[in-house]
Amino acid sequence: MRIIFLFINVFISVVTIHAQVAEEPVKPNTYVQQYADEIMEKASLKQAAFSFYVKDMNSGAVVAQFNENMAIPSASTMKLVTTATATQFLGRGYVFKTKLMYTGSLDTTSGILHGDLYIIGGGDPTLGSRYYNDEGHERDFLYQWAEEVKSAGIKEVDGRIIADGSKYNYDGVPSGWVWGDLGNYYGAGPAGLTIFDNMCKLHFSTPTTAGQQTELTCITPYILGLEVENRVKSADSKSDNAYVYGAPFSLDWFVEGSIPKNREDFTVKASIPDPEFVVAIEFDQVLGESGVHVCYAPTTRRQLNKNIPFETPKMTLIHEHQSPSLTSIMNWVNKKSVNLFAEHVLCEISYKQSGYGSTYNGAQYCMNYWQNKIGNGLFMTDGSGLSRSNAVSASFLVRLLTYMHKTKAGESFKSSLAVAGKSGTMAGMGRGTSAAGRVYGKSGTMTRIKSYAGYVDTQNGKKLAYAMIINNHSCSNAQIKKYFQFLMVKMARY
Repeated sequence: MRIIFLFINVFISVVTIHAQVAEEPVKPNTYVQQYADEIMEKASLKQAAFSFYVKDMNSGAVVAQFNENMAIPSASTMKLVTTATATQFLGRGYVFKTKLMYTGSLDTTSGILHGDLYIIGGGDPTLGSRYYNDEGHERDFLYQWAEEVKSAGIKEVDGRIIADGSKYNYDGVPSGWVWGDLGNYYGAGPAGLTIFDNMCKLHFSTPTTAGQQTELTCITPYILGLEVENRVKSADSKSDNAYVYGAPFSLDWFVEGSIPKNREDFTVKASIPDPEFVVAIEFDQVLGESGVHVCYAPTTRRQLNKNIPFETPKMTLIHEHQSPSLTSIMNWVNKKSVNLFAEHVLCEISYKQSGYGSTYNGAQYCMNYWQNKIGNGLFMTDGSGLSRSNAVSASFLVRLLTYMHKTKAGESFKSSLAVAGKSGTMAGMGRGTSAAGRVYGKSGTMTRIKSYAGYVDTQNGKKLAYAMIINNHSCSNAQIKKYFQFLMVKMARY
């Protein structure tokens, strides 16, 4: 009987110890680190490059790491570098300014301007942007400008409209962008004078059966002289699989691929090859609609400068148009990953520092600034991350995020990021898990590249900075997202 009683006591003790072990949480650093190690054992990731780093920003403790100093292309998480640098060089309240001016003399009796109307670009990426205007209202700002011209007493222009986007160089797109991106809307390059997100729309009518030639019916906005060879076929697919090929300042394009069959008006988005010229054309048209006659055809600073060096004449200011604040623009850059906005911010950093807007110069200022502040690990050739010449390590991004966390701009910088399960490009990430509402980040996606970087407010009150970048995986992006989502869940439970 005593033996049975002893056995029962031992059994109860063993069960109690087992229950205590089961309820005791796994050590946080092991919990996150173990899964990071495990995913790199997957067959589809054997040849992949993975850079991962998580750090507690308050204690400085390393939560997890994997090749954290390996610098590799990270796609759009490069926008974190651009926007963070902008808060330091430009300030959150910074605005872009576009000026309407005129040369010559104005006859106040007749209302005839004996001179030219100038649009002096200030690098504002939001003019007519779909991110700031409802559909159908993208040209409202041009009509407002026309009213300013009339309010100045101008009824007729005995000259022309000259659009001047020379604040930024005329390189068209940053170095390192590939041919397959340039003609498409996400490959629109920065310009000193930008309009409609530097995006045009190709409208197609498609036949009822698959495999047939489509018809390109029109292009909006109107681009004078543009020639487009249409190679697009109809397909059973419901997706847009058409790609536009064309270089900056070139009016010879072709578009190929496929789009859904049996569509009366299917739209394919492309980049505008010469935004400065489109601004001039659009404003000339709006002035005519508003009752202001312009005698000669519109042109641009770049076109005038082709034959002889252009000398800026004496001008009189009519109106100054201001953009939304840098904070507002930064929100679109980081939440919705708007490439064009990021490139403009980078060019503006260059302009602010040197008086000349340049992607190359802007990238150099960024690299030099952060090298002095937080060390190496950044190779930068553009502001958006579209160039595969970019490379950054997870440890560098975590150092940058930690630095920003401690600045006055820290909260607004964090609020510009997407939130897992809630907003931006991470709205579908971690929905219904402990990561939702706790993981903030900027995502990045290109062919064989996936990345996330940002902050975590853990369930236990910890403040983490993290970065995860993977290149050359052989599984789908959807599968990589599942791996990364699980990492985010584990970080949220730290």
